[in-house]
Amino acid sequence: MKKPQDNVPEKQMRRARISSRLPTTVNGVKGVTRDISRSGLYIVQSSRLEIGSHIDFWINLDTPGGKLKLSCEGNVVRVEEVDGKFGIGVKILSQVIEGNE
Repeated sequence: MKKPQDNVPEKQMRRARISSRLPTTVNGVKGVTRDISRSGLYIVQSSRLEIGSHIDFWINLDTPGGKLKLSCEGNVVRVEEVDGKFGIGVKILSQVIEGNE
């Protein structure tokens, strides 16, 4: 049986974004996501990062089964000023879900 995404070209699937407001921590700085896709996300935070930077970050998830932490590594691919803060586009390189104590 075909899935809906079977008819969507790979390039378009990478661009599909879901609006979200999830708490994040990037290199110790707290922020919030604006949107997320299967290959990356956009974070708004108070500190500027340089394009090309390798970062460690996590996203806090509040699920019906309890709190989880999505620990990730990524590369900064975009930076822009947004209302006195910084918008950071990140390509996700790896991710692991951990229990949150």
